[in-house]
Amino acid sequence: MKKILVLHSWGMGDLILATPMLKSLKESGYKVDLAVFGGFAKVILKNNYFIDKIYELKSYKELIKFFMKYDYLVATAGTNPKKIKFLGKMLMIKKIFSMEQKRDIHRIDMNLEIVKPLLNTIDKEPYIYIKNYKDYIKKDVKNVGFAVGSGFKQKFKRWDKEKYRELINKIDGNKLVFIGNNENELEEFFKDLDVTIIKDSLENVIGTIANLDLLIGNDNGLMHIGYATNINTITIFGMTNEKETGGYRKNNESIFLNMDCRPCFDPSTDKLVCDRYDCLKNLESEKVWKICQKYL
Repeated sequence: MKKILVLHSWGMGDLILATPMLKSLKESGYKVDLAVFGGFAKVILKNNYFIDKIYELKSYKELIKFFMKYDYLVATAGTNPKKIKFLGKMLMIKKIFSMEQKRDIHRIDMNLEIVKPLLNTIDKEPYIYIKNYKDYIKKDVKNVGFAVGSGFKQKFKRWDKEKYRELINKIDGNKLVFIGNNENELEEFFKDLDVTIIKDSLENVIGTIANLDLLIGNDNGLMHIGYATNINTITIFGMTNEKETGGYRKNNESIFLNMDCRPCFDPSTDKLVCDRYDCLKNLESEKVWKICQKYL
């Protein structure tokens, strides 16, 4: 059985979008190991059947442990192919599978395209481990979540918190605001509203999201959890491309302004063309509210 090392150097949301490719490789008869930077993989992939070993790395230096141990090296979509080619040669891996992200091609399809020569079966359904967890969920009301952050390194993805405040005040029900560990300023801003602030373990957050009636948020990892758990979502896009990283179900709505300059985010470099962010600044809460009413 051929052994494949899949290298994922991006975040949690992108890893969820890579799970159809991981499943398809396993179902096509390969032994699949995953190397990922960060501490989220073993949570979202708990109890999976398609990965033999998960390695959560802190630096590229740790890749040396894979020297001459694999037949193929696969890099998930968005990774620079030149970097992967260099790593593959360094690790003495026979064949390398990597591609630049193609414009307007969804990450699920892009990941499958990368390994197309290896596949004899394709499974497009993402995987995520869902814990049965309802501590924050209330009966007989709508449970609505707000993913207001975007991580410390990608603050440019955030819709104006004042507009989130306007939207939250329009919505009735049990309102949950999800805050990351490095987003204390957002916690301070929202804590005086009629909401429950959630700063919990990733496993409990996933379990909570899976029980929501609606999740509204920026283009971030929590929205990808929403897509994977098949709940109603409304994702606010600015400079990132909804065709590449947006929802893939009928109940996943993408909202954005039609501007000639967007999307301008380059996923291979994490760079933007502009610093004005008009694509987010000019999106009013009323436009988001109108879509919310479909699910409330």
